[in-house]
Order: sequence, then C-alpha cells, then structure tokens
Amino acid sequence: MKKSSDTVLVTGASSGIGRAIAVRLAADGYEIAVHYSGNRDGGQATLAAVEAAGSQGRLLQFDVSDTDATASAIESDIESHGAYYGVVCNAGITKDGAFPMLSKDDWQRVIDVNLNGTYYFTVTAITSDSVESTFSNEVSKTID
Repeated sequence: MKKSSDTVLVTGASSGIGRAIAVRLAADGYEIAVHYSGNRDGGQATLAAVEAAGSQGRLLQFDVSDTDATASAIESDIESHGAYYGVVCNAGITKDGAFPMLSKDDWQRVIDVNLNGTYYFTVTAITSDSVESTFSNEVSKTID
C-alpha cells in the first residue's frame, strides 16, 4: 500500500455542485478522484475540467448505495493510489414530484443514495484497513 496522497475523492462529481467542488479543489492543487454512478460522460467532462484547472485526476464508478460496490471501488483505489487526503460526500439524487404522488420505490431510492449512501461511503472511506494503517503510520511519524 502506498502512503497518503494529496487526493480528494468527490462523490457525485459528474455534474453540478460536485463538479464545481472538484474543479475548485483541483485549482487549489489537489488531485481529484472523480466519482460518478451512471453519468460517465459527465464524469469525463469533470475530469477534463480538473485537468484544465492544472491538476490530475481519475474516474471512479460505483453506486454509493451499494455497500459492496462502494467498498470494492474505494479499497482498490486506495491500494493503487494511496489513502485519500480528504473526501467530499456530495452524491445525491432527486425524484421530483408532489410528495403524495412520489412512489415508494422513488422514495426508497432517494433515501438509499442520499442518506444510506453517505453513511456507507463515509464508513468505508475512513475505516478501511489501508486508511487506518496509513493514518497510524503518519501519526507515528509526527509524534516521533
């Protein structure tokens, strides 16, 4: 496993606020792990904007509401590139419609992505063995 990097993982970075956050962090000198779930074209556009801002980045595709897919993608990326300097939990969806007309399936999908996904992603990103090992090593170096 590699040591901690200057990479920030931004979830939901394929458009809107997530893209703006990724580009701003890139302009500030951070490498960006650009997350997207289903909008690959948007993820690639964000990656191009990150590079235009003078930084480097990479794409990560997973559904934050799927605990296994989230864990697999994050652990693989950390193994390849090192622990993240930071993470931004931005992934979210909307299912527009008058509240009484919103289907149970749409409601559940919003809850799964916006709430459960944030929890699953955060727990995985900060408790993986790779992150804990890197964090412990970095703290030990600071104390010595």
